[in-house]
Amino acid sequence: MTAGDLRPLLGRSFPPVLAALILFGTPARTPAADKPAPLERDKVWQVHLTLTADEYAAIQPRGVRTFGPRPKEPEKPADPNREVHKSQFGADLAWGAAAVAIGNQTFEKVGVRYKGNGTIMDTSRALKKSFKIDLDRAGGSARFAGSKTINLNCGVTDPTKLREALAYDVYRAAGVPAARTTFAEVRLTVPGKYDKELLGFYTVVEEADKPFLKDRFGTDKGLVMKPEGLRDFTDLGDDWDRYKKAYAPKRDATPEEGKRLVAFAKLVDKADDATFRKDIESYLDVDNYLRFMAATAFLANTDSFFDLGHNYYLHLNPKTNKLQFLPWDLDRAFANFGNATRNMDLSLIHPYGGTHKLTERLLAAPGVAERYQKLFKELAGTAFAKDRLLKELAAVEKATADARAADAKAATARKEVSGPGFFGVPPELSAFVQTRTESITAQLDGKSKGFIPQRFGFGPKK
Repeated sequence: MTAGDLRPLLGRSFPPVLAALILFGTPARTPAADKPAPLERDKVWQVHLTLTADEYAAIQPRGVRTFGPRPKEPEKPADPNREVHKSQFGADLAWGAAAVAIGNQTFEKVGVRYKGNGTIMDTSRALKKSFKIDLDRAGGSARFAGSKTINLNCGVTDPTKLREALAYDVYRAAGVPAARTTFAEVRLTVPGKYDKELLGFYTVVEEADKPFLKDRFGTDKGLVMKPEGLRDFTDLGDDWDRYKKAYAPKRDATPEEGKRLVAFAKLVDKADDATFRKDIESYLDVDNYLRFMAATAFLANTDSFFDLGHNYYLHLNPKTNKLQFLPWDLDRAFANFGNATRNMDLSLIHPYGGTHKLTERLLAAPGVAERYQKLFKELAGTAFAKDRLLKELAAVEKATADARAADAKAATARKEVSGPGFFGVPPELSAFVQTRTESITAQLDGKSKGFIPQRFGFGPKK
């Protein structure tokens, strides 16, 4: 049985660790190794990155901006021949070559770089950073669980280190196509500098790539976009080229796809109400959008599409020609961005500050608000149910306790322990579940309207 054979099982409701392990539970194998390793519920992957001193020096971030003193720039000049990813805050993240061992399998000649936007700022003085590993970028050709990309997220903003895995589980349970996750202890070797240094505990997040699309949608031919700063869909004219930067497609859009996206923006931004209501369901997968909105609201995930216009994917499904929303970068979920106390009471129908044209026009259409309320009531008894979430939390805490303790010890030894972040200490996950489910019950019963922020999860709406 291969990782692909196991994919149909993953539509079922498994605890997050077990669901993740079914996906990632068997390291990439040679064709002769046709029997998977046992699927252990308490599995935490052992990952070992090895880079030469030159490669390690080359991938160090450049141009990192922070709220405090700027970190020291690498001494070695940048290599102009290297491919560089530029973060949204202007940091240069160069690709390098490495070897990576995952479990008992070693991948030679893989591409590696640091990843993140705010995360790069938050880890600017720490050894433990998030990584993106590309198994065929530096000459290799292997796959891990069917994918060529491995995302190792360090969880710097999350004291629990569990928010991402649990948040993705909530989206999946709510019927939203979302990444699967597992966990890893990551070590680093750089000859003469580090020898199997424990970086710490990481969340491994599935990439939204062709295997992901094939599994979720039955085809990998759709157009995937990773917008940044795209909170409202605005009419920019008829030329798709004017939209490209904000929509950030992962491949070139076909002329038909470009026209479809332009037409969608025009519909949302400029169409009269009658036209919008008649045509919106032909452009937008409304059920997907309502589920995405419900899960985002429940999780008080304010660092998202609805506030900053990022941390999501758009998928233009070629089978339906409709847009679908997928979540991404969930370390700020569970009220970890903005006013935590107020956000645990976040409004389920207005979980954003200011106005949000697509949402407001959609909910104003006949029957859609009622449809959303009905959906939320159903999810409150399933995906968002307190008992289910507390059971999931207890299981994942137990499975990862030793690895998270080792992470804290390693950070202390390197003097990387930090105090409360810009937004203070986020709520413990069990406290969030208790408070949030009480808030949702009150809102669904008509006893509360919930907290409506201004922007970014702050302050009452004016």
